[in-house]
Amino acid sequence: MIKVDFKVNKKLEILIDERYFNSNIQDETESYIAISIPINSGEYLPLSNGVIIDVIYYEEENLYKFKSTVIGRKFENIPMLLISKPKEIKKIQRRKYVRVPLIKTVKYKNIKREQKTNPKTIDVSQYLKAVLVDLSGSGMKVKISEEIKLNDFLVVSLLVNDEDIIIVGKVMRIIKDIDSRFICGLSLDSIDNSTREKIIKYIFKLMREQLKKV
Repeated sequence: MIKVDFKVNKKLEILIDERYFNSNIQDETESYIAISIPINSGEYLPLSNGVIIDVIYYEEENLYKFKSTVIGRKFENIPMLLISKPKEIKKIQRRKYVRVPLIKTVKYKNIKREQKTNPKTIDVSQYLKAVLVDLSGSGMKVKISEEIKLNDFLVVSLLVNDEDIIIVGKVMRIIKDIDSRFICGLSLDSIDNSTREKIIKYIFKLMREQLKKV
């Protein structure tokens, strides 16, 4: 079995009825892990003894998923749930810029070499449709119909967690598809940290959705 070093204050997520509740590790012994009461948007999760839960454990560059059972409670400054130590653990890579495949309609405009163009000045009618093929915190692939040149800059309008964000990416690779469309690999080196963090959080959300199927 994969060995995991459960550490105090490390983040956990508890999956119940298709919802994720945040928690963290408060204590660990040979027989149990003590966690804070799971919470989601101010709602605490009531769990009875014997309930089996799916747990995702965050540790540096990796995610670990396992099943556990609620075996008790204790109170030391804060109320805690006691869950059983896992018998089987699955490891999921979670590099900061992990690339997640997806198919999603987006809008874009080729501003060619005019990198300093303010995206806010572009009229929405100038955007064309594209298909987002994959996404990471440092790049993306989009499939488009018009011919693009290397080192062109594309402004991409993308819906992320119900928010429209505008990304400017530099075309680093171009592959012509069998249907004569172009798959463009974009570098996102020039985006601001706030936008990058929104993308990374969105990617983690997609990863969690995929973990439900594991």
